[in-house]
Amino acid sequence: MKSNAPHIIILGAGYASLACIANLPKSIYNTARWTLITKESAHYESVLLHEVVSGYKDREILHPLQDIIPKDIAIVQDCVQTINASDKSIICDNGTYHYDVLVIGLGFASDSFGIKGVSEYALPLTSYHQAKAIRTRIEENLHAYIRTNDERYLRFVVCGGGFSGCELVATLAQEIPRQAKKLGIQKAIECVCIEALDTVLPMFAPKLAQKGRKYLEKLGVNVRTSSKILSVQENGVQIALPSTNQEQKEPQTELIESFCVIWTAGVQGNLVIANSFATPKSKLVITPYLHPKSLSTEEAPESSTPIDMDSIFVLGDCGALLDEKTQRFYPPTAQLAQQQGVYLASILPAYLQQYAAKDSAKVDSSRHASEQIPPFAYEPQGTICSLGSCYGIGEIAGKSFSGFIAIALKRAVEWRWRRSIRKRR
Repeated sequence: MKSNAPHIIILGAGYASLACIANLPKSIYNTARWTLITKESAHYESVLLHEVVSGYKDREILHPLQDIIPKDIAIVQDCVQTINASDKSIICDNGTYHYDVLVIGLGFASDSFGIKGVSEYALPLTSYHQAKAIRTRIEENLHAYIRTNDERYLRFVVCGGGFSGCELVATLAQEIPRQAKKLGIQKAIECVCIEALDTVLPMFAPKLAQKGRKYLEKLGVNVRTSSKILSVQENGVQIALPSTNQEQKEPQTELIESFCVIWTAGVQGNLVIANSFATPKSKLVITPYLHPKSLSTEEAPESSTPIDMDSIFVLGDCGALLDEKTQRFYPPTAQLAQQQGVYLASILPAYLQQYAAKDSAKVDSSRHASEQIPPFAYEPQGTICSLGSCYGIGEIAGKSFSGFIAIALKRAVEWRWRRSIRKRR
């Protein structure tokens, strides 16, 4: 490796970062110095966190980084606090690291939308450790019911009827009754799913979403749509009931009592982005080449020091990429993150060639339009949602699937991901 080789730092070990690493050509390691900074010692499959919560899965969703990261990449286990793009530094708990090229793949955080009590009383589901904590709470609730006979300990509330919320509440409705039965609990378990919209699973076609709802109800889930969450309290969730009278000024409310409220109603980018830059929802709007469109800080929104934005790539949940066709930002999904990672791996060799030619980390953005570095193009491969261990719904290539075939397809996608991140070690 040349003494003046650029230092490439990758932040985070999620789907985007690992997809990039798994697809890098081996020859590229000799052209730069590589470092992966992550607070985790393992990659966890975040699309399976709901199954950890229910107890259906556990450590099998973990993949130790030492087993999957090439030896050419140094692994630094540290927690990122802020990014200083002006002097190209990363400030972490245990030290400061300087980069020439930065890849931000830090993942997501829970978004409370400013609703009172969410941060204090609701349990977020954004990491393996949080999934285990919720699992512990469920077990504690079951034992608390045995001691107190208080039925509120047997009611489990999931806030959010989107993809994550429905996957979670379905597996809870399947698994918790089995666990309760082993403890000798005869009383029925109640799982509640609260959604502000008039439908759950709105990302699917109405007919398919309705199939999903009917299956949730078949599992015994109490699906509460058109129910806006007003607050989360120590003993439950306050919701506004659907209005039946147009002249009614004040909404009728209801307290759904529970000692286990799980929050899956929304996510935002990693809070490191909010700590580092003046940007809403901890997301950076990015170009089709995955560079930030602009960077500023609260302290110095018009910094006199020019920031080299072409030396920064933003992947996954920390980036907001506009769909030119719909003029809406793509929803944050593992599929989008993976494709961005693969794309970045494909263009990095050309990028580093330009870097070497200029002897600088700054690359002339006008050259991105050339054939050497094409823009990123997202190609949706379909969407599959599991509702428990035996049923799912999905849309692939314009075709709808439901039942066990959807689950089988989802498991195949998960297997393919695990295989892809292990093939390069």
